[in-house]
Amino acid sequence: MSKDFLRFMRDRVSVNQLEEPAPSKDEWLEILDAASRAADHGGLKPWRFRIYEGEGRRKLGELYWQHAKSEVPELSEEKAESFIKKAYRAPTILLIYAEIVDHPKVPDFEQLMSTSAAAQQVLLGLDALGYGGIWRTGPAVFTDEAKSLLDLQVNHHVVGLLYVGTPKAIPPRVEDTGINERMTFIDK
Repeated sequence: MSKDFLRFMRDRVSVNQLEEPAPSKDEWLEILDAASRAADHGGLKPWRFRIYEGEGRRKLGELYWQHAKSEVPELSEEKAESFIKKAYRAPTILLIYAEIVDHPKVPDFEQLMSTSAAAQQVLLGLDALGYGGIWRTGPAVFTDEAKSLLDLQVNHHVVGLLYVGTPKAIPPRVEDTGINERMTFIDK
């Protein structure tokens, strides 16, 4: 295995200032195909992807607004556009969710973790093609109302929203100096 790949993984950073272009359909197919190699107990492939572009992002913006109103009912309608604009912070938003199935050997939480692994693979794939992204979900998508607005079924569980585009600037990588404190070898 090449140390270059390990360096590539180590150098990945979340990018929150994104602009056009975003991946093309062919590039998305390439990225999502690679993401589909995520760890997957039972070979269930629970991950599902929805790509929101252009005015398709408005649906997510409406979701943000509905959630804000449910949290603070006295919000005036004049504030709606500021919440809707949050869905336009990047050219594309990728919704990743797990389609959970009953399985005698693969519990729900493993299917969620597998979908999370696929999300990380997407972020690596974006970087490999010169794009950037940030996993920025927030509480709005984890409600029953969100499932309804997003046309998700009872067995669909949102894992995250990835904001995707071309980085305006690459933020500096923060050194992880504490890895030794989070690692234990057991040899007896």
